Amino acid sequence: MSDIGYNDNVVVGDRTFHIQTATNKSKGVVRCEVFEKGRLITTREIKYERRKKAQAETSEDHIHSFVKDVHLSTVDELKFLFKVAQRINKAPSTSSLIKLGLLFLKHNLINDAIKTFKKVLSIEPTSNRAMILLASTYIRLNRNDAAIELLERVVKSGYSYADVYNKLGLAFLNKKNYSKALNFFQEALRINPSYGEAQYNAAIAYLQSIPSERNSTFLPPPSIRVERARQLLQKVRMQNKMFDEKIEKEIDQLLDRNEFLQAVQILQNQRDRLFPMDTTGLISTSFYLKFMYDGVRLTEKEIKQYEQELKDAIEVKPEYADLWNSLGIVHLIQCRNLFLQALNEFDRALEINPSYEKALKNKKLVENDGKEFLILLRAILK
Repeated sequence: MSDIGYNDNVVVGDRTFHIQTATNKSKGVVRCEVFEKGRLITTREIKYERRKKAQAETSEDHIHSFVKDVHLSTVDELKFLFKVAQRINKAPSTSSLIKLGLLFLKHNLINDAIKTFKKVLSIEPTSNRAMILLASTYIRLNRNDAAIELLERVVKSGYSYADVYNKLGLAFLNKKNYSKALNFFQEALRINPSYGEAQYNAAIAYLQSIPSERNSTFLPPPSIRVERARQLLQKVRMQNKMFDEKIEKEIDQLLDRNEFLQAVQILQNQRDRLFPMDTTGLISTSFYLKFMYDGVRLTEKEIKQYEQELKDAIEVKPEYADLWNSLGIVHLIQCRNLFLQALNEFDRALEINPSYEKALKNKKLVENDGKEFLILLRAILK
């Protein structure tokens, strides 16, 4: 079977995105890439089931359909994102803008995310959520001073959570201010002792500081820094299955040879894989925007898809209250749709028999309850 591929240009306003999707037979994956002006923006790979040669012909149609679905869903999602952005910006609300910014981040549309979070702050200057998200985006761009200014405002407001201190630590680590970075990572770990990402970042800070600040009076001796880094990485290894034995062994060998910067390079390269952006909550974020700004076109198939995605996410993270809440909303929407379906069926009964009093009574009841369901859903989603 030869590789299967699709290519499309998606025009939104004055911008053009190129989307290409293709199989990689040797890896058994479908790879979907999005470009803007020749620059790769996002990439995602999805595994598909590879069959034996005897089954290849019967499975080719299935794989072809799967690749097409991946491609078209990416095209539709990109179109939807900018259509919703246009609608939100006409009558902006901070809640919707934050959700929109998160989806821009998911698609690595960094400048769009920055504009969106700034718009939130123009409406609500004290929004800690917007400041944290904007600061996180600045850190990705190495705009560390701007990130630090925002995060310090958040801390001064009394919003003292472990993730805020971890982000402050990252910003100072990027600036190579190791003592301040470690202070913030340690504060994050004081609040949440099992915070794996802060443990990992602190280990990087200890190791990265050794070559340039070996004799620092603000930091422990190099031998102690190495030992602390090892201990922190062992804790990460116990919590994070992605941090496998092979990586740990490679790091240990480099540390034994005092090759600290090489070890740091490996750890930095692995960080996004070990601690990816948590996209679990984005299922409900996407669903919220789809319902609030494109609810008329929300098909039963799409609702079923969101329902299944939420159920799959709950299996992985059953402790996420947001997922259960979102699943409840999906089921409420399904109830409302059944009310509307019932209304059509009572109408059909009255078309057949206009004097059917029972059907007329039922229709009136459903009409009233259907309106209340819509009011209820919009009140819940605000």
